[in-house]
Amino acid sequence: MINPYILFFWVTMGSLSAYLAHKRGKNPLLWFFIGLLLGILGVFFIFFLPLKKRGTQRQDCSSGKGATIAIAPALPSSYLQKLWYYLAPDREQHGPMSFEALKRAFQEGRINSRTYVWNEEMEGWKPFGDLFTRRASSTS
Repeated sequence: MINPYILFFWVTMGSLSAYLAHKRGKNPLLWFFIGLLLGILGVFFIFFLPLKKRGTQRQDCSSGKGATIAIAPALPSSYLQKLWYYLAPDREQHGPMSFEALKRAFQEGRINSRTYVWNEEMEGWKPFGDLFTRRASSTS
């Protein structure tokens, strides 16, 4: 017969491993079983794995087969000639830069759709994804 305290410990370690795996972008079901079988070691192992960034897999746009930036319909075309700024996660401001440089920063993964951007015609900072959308390039 399995001691209920040991069973509780195993399930707790499995649950903790699954939670941490989810937060780090890993498969929580797999890590639940790893934590269940290895106990506290499963929890420690998750910290030694590199973080997996969600939604940052980008294709090479220089080959013409990657994703391109399409201007959202509400965005005036005059915005393309403006100087742009963006806020890094640590709230450090970067810029001024051209629209092409801002687009390149997105394609290289330095900014994402939640990164706040601004130019002198805008009333305030807005998330990049609210102004621009990604779509597959039609060129081959």
